[in-house]
Amino acid sequence: MNIPRRILMALMMSLSWNAQALEPWDDNRATPWLGVDVVEPKEGLIGKQIADLPFQDLQGKPSSLYQAAGKRGTVVVVRDPQCPVSRRYGPRIASMGRTFSSHGFSFVFIYLNETLDMETMAEDAARLNLANGIMVGKGSFLLAEALGVKSTGDVFVLDEAHRIIYRGAIDDQYGFGYTQDAPTHYYLRNALEAEMKGWPVTPAATHAPGCYIDADPEKDELFPEPLNGALS
Repeated sequence: MNIPRRILMALMMSLSWNAQALEPWDDNRATPWLGVDVVEPKEGLIGKQIADLPFQDLQGKPSSLYQAAGKRGTVVVVRDPQCPVSRRYGPRIASMGRTFSSHGFSFVFIYLNETLDMETMAEDAARLNLANGIMVGKGSFLLAEALGVKSTGDVFVLDEAHRIIYRGAIDDQYGFGYTQDAPTHYYLRNALEAEMKGWPVTPAATHAPGCYIDADPEKDELFPEPLNGALS
């Protein structure tokens, strides 16, 4: 079985953490934190304005970031149905999309796995079942490079001027090597609610657990041809 390299790396990290958990307890040894860490806004590119980059949706229809923008802002969601963390967050981000699209936010999903076939991406989009969701095919990696995507767990909130005001994790429930019964921090939800109220987003940036992403725009040329009626 040929396991994608970034998933294999994540599994190795998870096995390493589990191995540490089996070692004899030592009160003097710090326990590694496997959850979400807040990072400095500068590291998260907070305030960066993203250009009006072109893309095609999964059906091959041309569009651009600004054409896809909502009246209040844009949420860009990284998707990879082969990544366990990305899969687990599918229903939650779809629910948030249905809630916040009615408040003026558009939801743009970028598929960042050049080995996916179009049928797999279309099936994932159908499972999300987000009527107003914009599913990007070719052009996903170009957007990812501009945003500074690091992992399949990344989400981004852009304001009306297309500036990054939040980037990082959806929340802190799932990651590699841990699962909580429920989230303790609702990062994305809090960011959207803060933007609606005109408040500053705090925290503005976090690390996002997920599979590693190499955001190379040349990978857009590896995208398969769109399927006619793929999302119908």
